[in-house]
Amino acid sequence: CIEQTTSSVFPQLYLAELVELDPQKQAGIQANVNAGIERIKLFQTSNGGFSYWPGGSYDNEWGTNYAGHFLVDAEKKGYSVPSSLKTKWLKYQKRQARNWSKANATTDKARYDDLTQAYRLFTLALAGKAELGLMNRLRERTDLSIPAKWRLAAAYKLAGQQEAALSLIQGTSTSVPEYQELSYTYGSNSRDEAMILETLVLLDRKVERAELAKTIANRLNKNSWMSTQTTAYCLLAVSKFVGENKAEDKMKFSYKINGEAGSRNSDMTMVSFDLGGKGKQIELKNTGEGILYVRLITKGIPLGGDEEAMAK
Repeated sequence: CIEQTTSSVFPQLYLAELVELDPQKQAGIQANVNAGIERIKLFQTSNGGFSYWPGGSYDNEWGTNYAGHFLVDAEKKGYSVPSSLKTKWLKYQKRQARNWSKANATTDKARYDDLTQAYRLFTLALAGKAELGLMNRLRERTDLSIPAKWRLAAAYKLAGQQEAALSLIQGTSTSVPEYQELSYTYGSNSRDEAMILETLVLLDRKVERAELAKTIANRLNKNSWMSTQTTAYCLLAVSKFVGENKAEDKMKFSYKINGEAGSRNSDMTMVSFDLGGKGKQIELKNTGEGILYVRLITKGIPLGGDEEAMAK
């Protein structure tokens, strides 16, 4: 679907800001992102929006926001996005933004409707087509949700309206009440807080963004289920945070693998390398000034048992 297609490639735009990548991995990421752009073309409707499934005829509002956000960021990262794909999408976004009115308060959709509009206005501002009049109209509402306020503030910042952005989120919590929904925005409180982190990075709110990034990283580290979009947006936001918040101390360490010595010195937040098989004796020493966290990841295929093949 449009959400999973976008989620599979969006964070890969920012992996280079998080972890060292060799040429082979960089080439793999480029191939994945280009394939994602090609696949998203299959979702575009005659209206210019994106359907939930390839070849669909009904526009999916959140999916259109999310995929469009990816396309704009991909283009900014130097990827080739077909002009017709982007132009049709922009026309759809402008039309939907102008025709938007808050959903009936008695419907489930009403809870997420203002965030959908705020995200739509954010994507337009990101693409350099900010609709300040519509942004002002949305800001005047007294019932804006926490996620919608933060997303709209990001739109104001992108439109060069820093004071309006700060005024909008003054006194607004960076924490969203826990929820999980799979109908309108396919969201969760973790996804929304990742979007808030993205805004904090834009607004250069150092203390708040560091605290929220740690919270999100801890959630990613837990062995609990996250939807594809929540996982993707958390990775995306943390990568953007790291890209804007490079550690002053370089990562430095020496190591021995079965007696063979080596060392690494990196500006990156993460370094990974293949130890090459099982049964290795590993020693590692932190030679830098910062704290170093080490994780050993193993993969394998279970040994076969005494099962007998049969067909019935």
